[in-house]
Amino acid sequence: MGGDATNGTPGIFGLRLLSQPRVQRAALATILVVFAVVRTAQFLTWSTQVQWGYDFSAYWQAGRHVAEGLPIYAQFQLDGPYSPQEPQGLYLYPPFLAVAIAPFAALFADYRVANWVWAGFGALIVGLSVVNLAGRDRVVASRDIVLLVVAVFVFAPVVGELVMGNIHLVILGLLAGAWMAAERRTRHGETAAGVLIGVAALIKIFPGLIILWFLLTGRTRAAAVAIVTVVVLALATLPIVGLGPWLEYPVVLLNLGPPVDTTDVLAPTAWLSTVMPSLVARVMVTVAGLTVVVWATRYRSEAVSYAIAVGVSILIAPALYQHYLAVLVLPLLLAMRFAPPLGWVVVAYLLMSGGEQAALGDVVWIVNRLLPTLGALLVVGGLLWFGRRRAPEASANVTP
Repeated sequence: MGGDATNGTPGIFGLRLLSQPRVQRAALATILVVFAVVRTAQFLTWSTQVQWGYDFSAYWQAGRHVAEGLPIYAQFQLDGPYSPQEPQGLYLYPPFLAVAIAPFAALFADYRVANWVWAGFGALIVGLSVVNLAGRDRVVASRDIVLLVVAVFVFAPVVGELVMGNIHLVILGLLAGAWMAAERRTRHGETAAGVLIGVAALIKIFPGLIILWFLLTGRTRAAAVAIVTVVVLALATLPIVGLGPWLEYPVVLLNLGPPVDTTDVLAPTAWLSTVMPSLVARVMVTVAGLTVVVWATRYRSEAVSYAIAVGVSILIAPALYQHYLAVLVLPLLLAMRFAPPLGWVVVAYLLMSGGEQAALGDVVWIVNRLLPTLGALLVVGGLLWFGRRRAPEASANVTP
């Protein structure tokens, strides 16, 4: 790398080497390998502690209750207000997920053992989603896809999801698949996108916001298919669980109160609830989020507005923890391609990569709460500011 005095090429030494793409790639690969080693060690350590499968235990228990004909929801969830931070195994989702996971839960007598399989399934979904999206939307060059996959797997929220066993990696896969289907602008693509979003919305409510994005971007077929999918899948559960759990679920939602301990809660609603009534905070955050989505679909490209809709769907949820931010892998990937420069994406990624740091004592909230919240907000804000503008109106006709 020292240059050739005979042909006049100047020598490149020291920090100036970082201006060379090959050196930059080698440096990034080295950093990612170090992080991969650290994350692997953390993952293996947490797999022996209480965190392992903590969230998955709720799905496993609900699935076993379905198989055994027992109630899905606890009685106290129906009797009055309760906190989402109640004892482990508290099920907060529609009956569909409990029915869907029942056959899997019946195979394992211990949810901690089952979580190994669940984590492997989640890892497979993440890997396939990143590779397919990166290749389809040319997020990075083909030779850099491996580095991108490693960067996603060392992302703290993804590691947290694998350890806790929550459902957000499945939702990430559904949202990524929906985007790749919807961007084709074909009838088959819209149908597939609608089915995927319908399934996601029936697992957790927040992906239902994408139905609004479908409507705002003229994808009425996708919106209709999503709604029909929700209805059909809900009806398909009736012979198994009956109508009772579906009538109970709205009560479960209405009785769900704000988190009692906000140490790890990132939701903007939770932050605002410290200075105003919780209901007012929820309404303000929801209205602001919907306004942002409507504006983005009008003034930003479809890829950018979809990424923003995904980000907003997470941020308007009343309960938001760091590992939930794994869903933001999708907006980050789209931002790399459609909202340059890369610098702000890296900053958002790093802000969301904090975690529990006991050595920080009373100021630990800055790392495990404030910085991830700012990172999540930066994802939406960066897409709004740097995102590619909407092209002049083109034909909205959908091809067969």
